[in-house]
Amino acid sequence: MQTDTTEVTRLRYARDASIFEVLPLAVCYPKNVEELSQLISEVTQKKLAGEIIAITPRNAGTCMSGGSLTEQYCVDMSRYFTAISTVDLNDMSVWVEGGVMHAALEEVTHPLGIYFPPYTSSHRICGVGGMLGNNASGEKSVKYGPTSKNVERIKVSLSDGNNVEFAPVNLSQLEAKKQLQTYEGHLYREITRLLAKHEKAIDHHPRVKKNAAGYALWELWNPEHTIFNMSRLFIGAQGTLGFITDAKLKLIPFAPASRTILVTIGNLNDLTPVVQTILRYAPDTCETFDRFTYERAKLYFPEDAARAHLANGKHLVVFAKFERQSQDDADIWAGQAKEALEEIGYRVSWLDDPAVVDSYLLIRRQSFAMLLEHPDPGTRAMPYLEDTIVPIRHYGEFLAATEAILSEYDMTYTYAGHIGDGSIRLIPLANMELPDAAERIIQSASRIYDLVFAFGGSISVDHNDGLMRTPFLERMYGKELNDLFREVKYLLDPLGIFNPGKKVDGSLSYALEHIIRSNG
Repeated sequence: MQTDTTEVTRLRYARDASIFEVLPLAVCYPKNVEELSQLISEVTQKKLAGEIIAITPRNAGTCMSGGSLTEQYCVDMSRYFTAISTVDLNDMSVWVEGGVMHAALEEVTHPLGIYFPPYTSSHRICGVGGMLGNNASGEKSVKYGPTSKNVERIKVSLSDGNNVEFAPVNLSQLEAKKQLQTYEGHLYREITRLLAKHEKAIDHHPRVKKNAAGYALWELWNPEHTIFNMSRLFIGAQGTLGFITDAKLKLIPFAPASRTILVTIGNLNDLTPVVQTILRYAPDTCETFDRFTYERAKLYFPEDAARAHLANGKHLVVFAKFERQSQDDADIWAGQAKEALEEIGYRVSWLDDPAVVDSYLLIRRQSFAMLLEHPDPGTRAMPYLEDTIVPIRHYGEFLAATEAILSEYDMTYTYAGHIGDGSIRLIPLANMELPDAAERIIQSASRIYDLVFAFGGSISVDHNDGLMRTPFLERMYGKELNDLFREVKYLLDPLGIFNPGKKVDGSLSYALEHIIRSNG
């Protein structure tokens, strides 16, 4: 197996899209499942011999929580785990390996008129393995859900070195799994036992549309308790329980017709009634961005900004796209949403020009990139509040309270997000060369996370826990559920060799120590 210990490579893998920098010992490039299994076995033997050693998977490095950062061995899956099977048009699915880039998948599916529906804003640069690790979602998740809702089965290299396939099973199949006298059977027996033992604690989780915080134990059973899906445990686990090597993805056809409507609002309190009204009519996309984002677009995407107009005095745009099988259907659903919004006092635009729609979408998708590449002088884009979600009914109160807190920290920030799911991207620009800049990041994050908890939300939606949010999980879930996360972690990873410090046993002091303290 190829391993690179050169400084230039280690420095390249010391950062992702987060606010952290952690220098790995080396970067490994397994060529196949056999080499990955050998690596797991070698690391296990060294750990048993008393060596401090661990392995952390990485794909495209677009994670905003520091999920792929490690002081130990970074395992880059994107070099060799890149196979894409022939698309099964009857089953509307495709098998991919864990290192496949989303753009490469699009090159295969788009000519066939189909696509993988999570469709993240970073779909041109992110990897499918990272989407699986973070349970990523995107602009179409308001209709199709996050990655976990669009994966049929996965293959995982576990701590015993074996590669096991996980998929939904019915009750008789589950009993057969539990009878296996293998590590796989042991996992099925123990996980189902833990779920039954801690049923009440597990049920105490935020009632929001998306939640990537902790391990999604509440989603392993279907609501009727007739289907058990162990694969759901690994999706969103950030490689802390094993390495996802392959996944069977669901695909859907592009709709032939669409219509988009736009609402501009001047008050954050308007977000709740606007979004709640739109959602009654089943949009495929419901997105938002604010005036600060728009002003940046005027500088860096002037043609798109000219098409995607934001009137003076307005703070946010909310736009919704309705995709249907016929233009009449698209117009009817969009028209009904438009009329309902107008009945409660909002002015709604009907976007007829596809170029205008594309411009609104581009500005939304580029909202973080514009901050990252063009921050204000003497500042750096710091994505540490970008993954919050609260129930839609609380959004006006939540954002007003958030703004009151941030006003104490002298930060410019922008709003954008998948608002149809209740997810908002709040990205501050901070001067990281101030003596107490990193401490202010942690302090403000702590206060705003407490707001999220008070409103019944989650601090992790798409970008997961990583270094940033793992230390706050006990405050979010309580001790019993957080202890259960730890028990699950060490059931699957008894020696702690998989991506330590993420999901469980996170340290605020470690996060603080590794925050990037420069504006460059």
